[in-house]
Amino acid sequence: MKVTCDACGCDMKITSSFRYLCPECKNEIEMAHIQETNLKYRDEHKKNIEWLKIKGNEIIIVN
Repeated sequence: MKVTCDACGCDMKITSSFRYLCPECKNEIEMAHIQETNLKYRDEHKKNIEWLKIKGNEIIIVN
């Protein structure tokens, strides 16, 4: 799954503390929130999310 920072557009990286972190603007979100969103999406659409954008604490699904 691709996770992108909405502020600067760069790909966020997984840290050892199970978070996604933007190397440019240091925006971060816990992996558990992303997994929860993916689980709900998978139940409704029968597939995993391919791309997310993170805007602050908001998770935006990009199709």
